[in-house]
Amino acid sequence: MFGEEGPTHVTVARSPRCLGVTLVEVLVVTAIIGLLVALVLPAVQSAREATRLAHCGSNLRQIGIAVHLRHEARGLLPTTVTSGKVDSWDAFDPRAGTSHSWIVQLLPYLDEQALFQRFDMTQSLFWPASDSAPGPEAERPSILVCPSDDSGGGHFSDPDLTAGRRCGRGNYAAWASPFHVEYQHRYPAVLGWRERPRLADVTDGLQATLMASELRVGRQASDARGAWAVGWNGASVLAFDMHHDGGDGGPFRYAAMSLGHTQRPNIRDPDVNVDMLYACSDPRGTASAGMPCGIFRPFGRWYFLSSAPRSRHPGGVQALWADGRVNFLEDGVDEVTMAYLIAIRDGRRTSLPGP
Repeated sequence: MFGEEGPTHVTVARSPRCLGVTLVEVLVVTAIIGLLVALVLPAVQSAREATRLAHCGSNLRQIGIAVHLRHEARGLLPTTVTSGKVDSWDAFDPRAGTSHSWIVQLLPYLDEQALFQRFDMTQSLFWPASDSAPGPEAERPSILVCPSDDSGGGHFSDPDLTAGRRCGRGNYAAWASPFHVEYQHRYPAVLGWRERPRLADVTDGLQATLMASELRVGRQASDARGAWAVGWNGASVLAFDMHHDGGDGGPFRYAAMSLGHTQRPNIRDPDVNVDMLYACSDPRGTASAGMPCGIFRPFGRWYFLSSAPRSRHPGGVQALWADGRVNFLEDGVDEVTMAYLIAIRDGRRTSLPGP
């Protein structure tokens, strides 16, 4: 159409472009985010575990310092348990005395003097309480806790074993012997029970002798593992189960018959070995995530006391040496080497291979 001023232009309005996001774009973005998370998460978890590992090692280091402080102050080392009895079969029974652990003896040197004063060291740890209030053994000092253990702690309590008293749990245990707990008076580790124990007894050298390590706590109430105030096997005490091959009273010598059946770190196969306890409701370690146990039975198949160091760290446990240093002990450590590192007078200055 033409007017007087020329042709008339008709403008056609165009629809604005759709700015929405398609399903394909959403899926692509989601996939990219998932990939980034998958790449970053292991690094975050690794960093967290490195922090936890350092924390656990720091706790062990403080425990080592406390052992040396006590030795300097009193001229004696703590022992795995305050007292016990050697029976007619020349086996040491850690339940025949007061049952207070080496950790209880260390409390004044771990800045826990107030907690220590609540213990009556002249009476049994399980002496019937005068009231229903929990005793000092129910506490859980932070220095005894490794954050890698996700068990939540809980308490060890049994009508017969503890007279119903509740015992708090921690994550550190001392070596009693390269052999069994009941033979710690014959073949002791650094803190193995003996009369008037001293650092001078460690004739193999402090730098060549393991003193303590980590352990994981039990998940059932009657499982003693981790009960820090209790000087029993599995509670705060370990033994390697490498038998002695030699005459009584002589230096410790490993027995080849034990190879493949010792208490190396984190053993999980009940057909290899188990933590021997006074009560065990999870023999194959199914509920306890690879922590098999057995019930100690005198003069039977389960007539021995030993248990393994354990942790949630990948590949091994933190270990404390007699000279106070801490390093990582791998699950696959050589059994013979391990036995000689625990024994204090085998005449060998054994060491682990360097990195």
